[in-house]
Formats: sequence, structure tokens, C-alpha cells
Amino acid sequence: MAALLDTHTIQWCSAYLDEGQSTWRMPGRDRGFYHAWRALAVHDTALPRRVRTRLRDLPERAEQAVAEALAALGVPDDQCTRYLQAHLACLPGFAAHIRWRGELQGSGIDLVAYLALRLTTEAAALTETHTRGTAWNSASADLLDTRQATTEPEDRARHLLEALKITDTDAAQRTELARFLDRLPVEQRTLVWLDAYEDHYRSRLLRTLSRSEPEWTDAPPRAQVVCCIDPRSEGLRRHLEALGDYQTLGFAGFFAVAMRYRDLAGGTARAQCPGPITPRHTVTERPSEGRQRAAERSLTGRRVLAAADHSLHAAKDDLVAPFVLAESAGWLLGPLAAAKTFTPGAVGAARAWWTRRITADPATEISLEDAFTPEERTATAEGILTLMGLTQGFARLVVLCGHRAHTDNNPYQAALDCGACGGHPGGPNARAAAALLNDPQVRRHLAERGIGIPDDTRFVPAEHDTTTDTVRLLDTHLLPDTHRRDVDRLTADLRTAGAHLAAERCATLPGAPSRPRPRQAARHTRTRARDWAQVFPEWGLADNAAFLIAPRALTRGIDLHGRLFLHDYDPDLDPAGTVLETILTAPLVVAHWINSQYYFAATDPQAFGAGSKALHNVVGGGLGVMTGHTGDLRSGLPWQSLTDGHHTRHEPQRLLAIVQAPLQRLDTLIARHTVLRHMFDHDWVGLAARERPDQPWLRYTSTGWRPWLPATATPEGGRPSAPLST
Repeated sequence: MAALLDTHTIQWCSAYLDEGQSTWRMPGRDRGFYHAWRALAVHDTALPRRVRTRLRDLPERAEQAVAEALAALGVPDDQCTRYLQAHLACLPGFAAHIRWRGELQGSGIDLVAYLALRLTTEAAALTETHTRGTAWNSASADLLDTRQATTEPEDRARHLLEALKITDTDAAQRTELARFLDRLPVEQRTLVWLDAYEDHYRSRLLRTLSRSEPEWTDAPPRAQVVCCIDPRSEGLRRHLEALGDYQTLGFAGFFAVAMRYRDLAGGTARAQCPGPITPRHTVTERPSEGRQRAAERSLTGRRVLAAADHSLHAAKDDLVAPFVLAESAGWLLGPLAAAKTFTPGAVGAARAWWTRRITADPATEISLEDAFTPEERTATAEGILTLMGLTQGFARLVVLCGHRAHTDNNPYQAALDCGACGGHPGGPNARAAAALLNDPQVRRHLAERGIGIPDDTRFVPAEHDTTTDTVRLLDTHLLPDTHRRDVDRLTADLRTAGAHLAAERCATLPGAPSRPRPRQAARHTRTRARDWAQVFPEWGLADNAAFLIAPRALTRGIDLHGRLFLHDYDPDLDPAGTVLETILTAPLVVAHWINSQYYFAATDPQAFGAGSKALHNVVGGGLGVMTGHTGDLRSGLPWQSLTDGHHTRHEPQRLLAIVQAPLQRLDTLIARHTVLRHMFDHDWVGLAARERPDQPWLRYTSTGWRPWLPATATPEGGRPSAPLST
């Protein structure tokens, strides 16, 4: 019964929620899910004939159908809520998605309609074996044995000493340890080990950050590069700074421009901002002056390629055409599939060359006039510079570097793109922010507000591909000739920094050369990005552990192994605390969500993970994935985002926020915002802070600030092999 009910639910929910994958759409979708299913379920031959017969006379309204089904099953009134919850728990992936859809106006589906399908189908299937109202009373369930397995305190003490490799103890010491373990409540034991596991890394990190800060010269830098706070940007910043007088900053990757973006091809505008923000402005891409004809040729080429792709997929989905397609095009598609499998780099390069010939990228720019009023443009620009702490000392080139990830055949593409941009590439936000800051009228108004940008300073958008570690400068055709030499030099240095970062990352990528030269590593990462069978294109944000809010001088030159979100912050430039308030209540919260996603997927992969990519099937053209040909929608991250099958890449730790700012300012902000109290007081996020670089780090607790007690020293560069390392 349970298998029949789940399969029936999955079948019809997938059909209704389909987002363009199916050639034949579900009839009657315009009337809503319940009415469409009610009309079609009687023709579903996967159901027994007797069940289909009883589904012919269902009520018109989903609420009435639920009530009648509960009565037919005989569920007592005081048990209805629990019974409905049990049905929702059977397929939590679909139930959660439908709950979200139900909150959208005009979706036509909600949890009531979902429960109506399940309950009426269940009642119809049980009618033959149970008279009306008796199914509940005759149902039985196995009693769960909730007793905890117990172990004698002496055995637990001996096991602990063996795990710690402590041998020089006498009987009295072992007895005292056994008494202590016996007094420790069962529910607290795992929390103690978790605290010890996390404290090992946290204390070592804070000791590293306690070193003296390097001095920064007052000479203007060769260029300033503002990267996303994403941990994958940490390595790029470090390698670029090692090449010369570059200053890098960390800032949320949507660059404080919350917008909807519509590219040159038109279509539906997509939200380019964090999830909690609702964008009010729609920004569009348009051809640059004098480039209209090139843009038209590019769009024509895109339409040709799209039509060819659509025709191929339509032929595969037709009743007869697949046979003709196999005979006519199999000689070409077969070798092409083999080439994509065995030589993905060469095929990817050839495909990119061919695409450029047909759809060469025209010179375009971001149109802001229709999206922002003059006052809004100035306010947004001021907010960008203030939040990133860049209000003076501008270089000739200020690069706003968003990021994206290029992979082939990957349903988890959005998990690798910019989280601050809603799971989309950050290039459009960088382009919009640069266009605002290069606007002469905006600069005049900023000068009136005390932010003077030199006339020879140009803001340049860029995009860092975190899979290949290449950085592409955007909109360079809008720069004056006086800056060409600066751009060429920066481009070369970014290429060098990216190659060194690729060589560093290859040590952790399965199947990558262990000690490649930078150029060899760069070629390898490009090949991985084009490989349609690659389940480890990159590690994403795996191993994230901390969020640092402090000046760059605190971490400059330190290899943080891509584990920290780095947000620049200078408390001296923020006397009112408004910048710190924004950082704590926006980027930190999003980072906490990301950390929690990795944490729970690693600690309980069955409930919060998505299983193996190798077994996934995409449902509904973007609705989600399921394991095999049927099953629940899988939530969370796939196993290949956390481990390579032999070694775990992600160490599950709760996020640690590290802040260099006045403690009183932090106390005020935590008391003001409920979300911060929940995170810090309930230990979902740890908090370490200090006011000045010469002071020790303090630990935030619900009863006040306490000194951060150092953990046992660990060899430099070492990592704990188990939670018992401390």
C-alpha cells in the first residue's frame, strides 16, 4: 500500500510541477492540481480497477475530500493532525516543495491538494478490505524500542583512554574517570565531543590570527580587486597579492545591487540578490553604441542554435521520429558522444570555437537609466563604497570581481554559482555596480557627500570562474585608451594567480595530477569543466568553517585553505555601527545557511543529503532530482560535494564568526536583532571578537564575554584525525 501510494503521488506531482521537460503537458493544469488529478486519476491504469472506480465520485473541493477521507479511514479527531503530519513525512521533498509553491500566487497547488490526493487514494484502496471507519482501529504498528544501549562506565573509560592513547594511568584514575563519565548526561555527551572537535580548529585559527599585522604602505596600489566573500576567492586574493602591489577586498558578491537582470536575448528577468531580499529594480543588457548590427547577428545565431537543439530534443520525444533520427544522425552523434567522453577538453574547445563563430559576443553594456532614478543611483553607489570600506585611496583600476562556475551536465550548477546572487553568476551585478560608480553624475553627487573619486579611477567588472580559476574582465571596451596598459598588466597577473591557484586546488581534486606545474594545472581544470561525466568539477564551499569580519591586514599572506568567508571591515570607518549591522544581519546569515547545508548533509546524508549524483534523474526540467526512476525529491547536497569516496572533504563544523570591533557595539546589535540572538545564544554560530589587534580573542556567551581558552597545540598545518584530537 505504501509503495503504491508514494508512486502514485510522485507520478502526478511530477507531471503537474513539470517546468518544460515533458513534451506532453498534463491536461487541465489551468484548473489547479486537485481538479486536474481528479479528472485524470480514473484513467490511470497503474491503479487497480477497484481503486479507479472509487475515485470517480470525489468532492469538488480538496478540503472536503480530505475531511471525507479521514472519516472513511476512521481517524479520530484528536489524531487527525498527527496523521496528516505522517503523510507529509512520507515524501518530505515533494511536501516541502509543494508548501513553497503554495505560497506563490497562482501556483494552483498547495498542501491541502497534495493531502487530498494521498488520503482519497488511500481510502479508496482500503475500502475493499475494511468497512468504512474501521481502517484506523484495525491498523497496527511495530513498537519502537527506544531504550538506549548502555555500557558500563568502566568500559567507557577504558575505551576513551585507548582512543586518546593514554596508557600511564592507575586504577584510581580510571575509577575517577569512570565516575565522571557516569555523571555526564547521555544527551550531553555528543555535544561535548562536538565542542572539542570544533575547538581544535577554532583555537588554532585564532592563534594564527593573533600574529602581528603586516604594515601596509600608504602608496596607492597598482589596482584594487574586490572579490566575493566566498571562500573560493581566498586563494585568488592571496596569489594575486603575492605578485605585487595589489590590494584586495572582500564584499558580498551581489555588490549591494539588488536587482532583476534581463540579458540581451530578453526573456524572464532573474533575481540577482540574496534570498531574503526582494529586488525592486530590473536592469537590462543592451548593445553598446554603434554595435546594434553585431548584436542582431549574435541573437540570430543564438536563435538558430536554440532551434536546432529544440528540434533534436523534439525528435527524440516524438513517437516515430526517434527511429528516423537514429538512422539518419546516429553515425554523427555516436562518435561525438565518444569524443565528449574520452577527449572532453578537445571537444569543449572546438565547441567553444564554433559557438563564437556563430554567436560572437557583441559589445554590450548595462542600462541603468530606466531602472534607477538619479537619487537611487547615488544612494546605491554610496552604499556600495561605504559597505566595502572603500571611500578613499582609490587606485587607477578598481575591479569588482563576481564569480561563476562552468560545468557540463550538472544539475547542481546553482550550488556552485554565487549564493549572494541567488545561485546565479555574479557578473551582471559587477557590471551594474561598475556602471553606477563610473557615472560622472553619480561621482559629482558622491563628492558632495564626502567621497571623492579621482578622475583617472575606473571601475572594471570581472568574473572569476571558480572551476577553471580564470578571471575575465568585462566591459573593457568602455575603458579609455589611457587604461589599456593597466588592463593588460592586470589581465596577465590574474592569469598567473589563477594558474597558481589551480595548481594548489589540484592536490584536493580526485583524478587531478598531484603536483602539476601551474600551466598544466590550468589545462587540467579547463578539461574538468568541459567533461560531461565529471562528478567532481570542484569542491564548491566544502570545508567552510568561519566568517571573518576584519581588515584584510589580519589575514594578508596567510594560507587559510579556502575555509573562511572574508569580509573586509574597518571599525574606525564605522562609528555608528551601521556597516557592521548590515554585515551581521545579511552576509553572515546567508553564510550560516550555507554552512548549515553542508553541515547537515555531511552529518546525516540520508535525511539532509541528496545521495549519489551517479543515480540521479532530473525531474520536471529543473524541479529537482530523484534517485532512480522514482522516489522523493532529494534535498541538500550530493555526496560528491562532500567526499571523493575515500576521504571526506568537508569537516562538519558550525560556523564561527570572528569580528574585530568594539564589544559594546556587538552587544548592542545582538540585543537589537532576534536573528543574531538565536544564532549566538543557541550556539548555532560561535562568536569570537576583540576590539584591537593587540588584545586577546574573547568568546561570546549568553552570560557575557569570556576569554577564549586555547586548545592543545597541534603541529603547524596539522588537522584533527578524529573528534578526540583535543
